[in-house]
Amino acid sequence: MYRSFMPAQHLTLLTVLAFVAACAHPRGTATGAGGAGGAGGGGGAAPQAADESCLLSTGTVSGRAPTITIGLTDAVDPRHAPIARNDAERIVFGQLYETPVRIDCDGHVRPELAAQWEKSDGGRRWTFHLRDGAQFWDGAPVSAQDVVFGKGGVGYTLGAPDSRTVALTFTKDKDDVPPFMGDPNLAVTKPAPDSSWPIGTGAYWATSATTTAQEVRAHTTHGDTLVFKLATSGDARDLIDAGVDLLVTRDRALRDYAATLQNRAVVALPWDRTYVFVTAEGSGARFDEAGLEQAVRADARRADGSTWWGDLRACGTAAGPPSTPAATTQRRILYARADPTARELAGRLAALTHAVAAGRAPDDFAAALTTGKEWGYVVALPRVPADPCRAGNDFLPVWPASITALVDTRPTAIVRRGVARWSVDLDGTVHLAP
Repeated sequence: MYRSFMPAQHLTLLTVLAFVAACAHPRGTATGAGGAGGAGGGGGAAPQAADESCLLSTGTVSGRAPTITIGLTDAVDPRHAPIARNDAERIVFGQLYETPVRIDCDGHVRPELAAQWEKSDGGRRWTFHLRDGAQFWDGAPVSAQDVVFGKGGVGYTLGAPDSRTVALTFTKDKDDVPPFMGDPNLAVTKPAPDSSWPIGTGAYWATSATTTAQEVRAHTTHGDTLVFKLATSGDARDLIDAGVDLLVTRDRALRDYAATLQNRAVVALPWDRTYVFVTAEGSGARFDEAGLEQAVRADARRADGSTWWGDLRACGTAAGPPSTPAATTQRRILYARADPTARELAGRLAALTHAVAAGRAPDDFAAALTTGKEWGYVVALPRVPADPCRAGNDFLPVWPASITALVDTRPTAIVRRGVARWSVDLDGTVHLAP
């Protein structure tokens, strides 16, 4: 059946968005372990329970349904777990894999694998205590060694003084639990001998036997099920019409369509992504008046000036030799082909600069960015990274580059009312609320 998008419903959408949860405006740093005892000077108290500020406004929920369905607009590759490469993987991996703590949309630290923590030595040392009974999906207990093995970063070290304790030591004092303790890079997994899914520690588990090209089924030991459904038709409206309980999208047209449905709540999520233009030209580029936020289908605004990438010298990354763009008859701007916003921005920039936009598969794009042989690249960066040094290493080239912020974008959650409570993390990840 043909369905047209309905721009006349724009006023309805604005009404729905008027009660967006506070998580749409997250703070950039953690404010302590729930704002109370856990962040104190050695009391070891458990953090207080999560409050309501980061719950999506989706109506009254009397109890959680035993089966919850989540729609996906991108493919999920379990081999990437637990480090997501797209929005679909972020929401799936976020349900299955756990980090030591979570950072909610207000920047508050919430327990996950770690149930309690305290600081000592003026904030240079933090001690995290794993929750009682923490175990992998296969029933094996989780130890502190599983948390810290192969992990570390610039300016801090991770250790395991005993099987239940993770010690975090800094070179400088820290007043609050650092956000990187909620970084997916610290999610605890181990290889599975007969599954493409790494074994995690979350309440829901998935295996190759519960996964098809169209859907992923994740179960708990109590019989609850999460069903992740891919929009196989290519039209995500089919998922909404089929009654999925949650769908996260960056498409404004899909958001507008959902806003016409009475049983759906449409909630803006945090501004989580900044698109930048990366070039080896020393003068960089300026696109201040280019209207880039109108050139994309995503909910976008002019980049707000947050430039965590502006000075990564403390990260100790040595820049390589200056890039020498390939000798071509026309300049090229590369983008990751699977990212529609990057494609739209690259097309607009190419029109403004008389260049050519060219898409690449994600791995090929990353390799091309590393070499720096093209004139420019459109790169998607986390707006508030948990660990700036790690983010710089993961997303930016080591060669001397000029980086121009283009737009910030944010996703929208389309939620079926009355089915489940959903909470939002600082990075925009949506979780089932406890």
